[in-house]
Amino acid sequence: MRERGGAFQKALRTIGHVVPGTNLKTWVYLNLVYGPRRFGRTMLSSFYRIDHIYEVLAEFDKGYSGKFSILEFGVADGYAFTKKLQATKYSRLSQRVMVHGFDTFEGLPEIDDQLDQSLVDGDDWEAGTYHGRYTELKDYCDSRYDNFQLHRGLFQDTITQEFLDGLLEHKPILIWIDCDLYSSTKSIFETLIPYIPTGCVVYFDDIYYNYGSRFTGEMRAVHEINAGKFGEGVELVLDRALTWDSNRVYRFINMNAKAQHVLKKTRTDGLRFRGDDSPFP
Repeated sequence: MRERGGAFQKALRTIGHVVPGTNLKTWVYLNLVYGPRRFGRTMLSSFYRIDHIYEVLAEFDKGYSGKFSILEFGVADGYAFTKKLQATKYSRLSQRVMVHGFDTFEGLPEIDDQLDQSLVDGDDWEAGTYHGRYTELKDYCDSRYDNFQLHRGLFQDTITQEFLDGLLEHKPILIWIDCDLYSSTKSIFETLIPYIPTGCVVYFDDIYYNYGSRFTGEMRAVHEINAGKFGEGVELVLDRALTWDSNRVYRFINMNAKAQHVLKKTRTDGLRFRGDDSPFP
């Protein structure tokens, strides 16, 4: 019978024969094998939430025509919001991309929905946390950028028909959900779904609340959308190219989008011309 295990396991077995004593072998494995492997894997594959902003902007700049918008729900003090504005500026897309930020700037509300409760004692969201500084943030952005709007208040009050009509010109390409709570996430999609075009990227910042359980938090909203509870014909598809080893970044599929809310792709011939027949591209 052929011995199982690849080269890595064979190398470990050799080291195990050389190192004396069970405790020393354990120390060597945890500190000189497992530790470096985990560090390397983390460095290479860990998700950083700012990366995909630039990748999304580059994709829609090169591949799509028209004007776009980025929507952030849960701005708090504007840490990620201003990075989005800098990304549009650096990418020279300030004239094509409007960045909208939604928040009460008063911190999280009182938690009264069991679907927002922690399943681990002591890990609950606390009312008032993530309190922002609206005036300071607006003044800061006014001094540096001109392609943004801050919407102060509850989502159900600030996602107005006027705002939704504005998405006809600036179609959403990135929706950033950082409102933590299932109830807040639900209120966003209940209003916004008809205006989200297929291909729009949706990022969920707190998808791992309660270990990413589908029973609570933002993951519950993902599950319910894909289960048809927000209507048939809509789906969130995990984008593995953008999300690395996390479950945070999705593409929105909307079979029911209003006719005006369709992203228009710039077509290319796509023909590949012959080269020298080597395996190189």
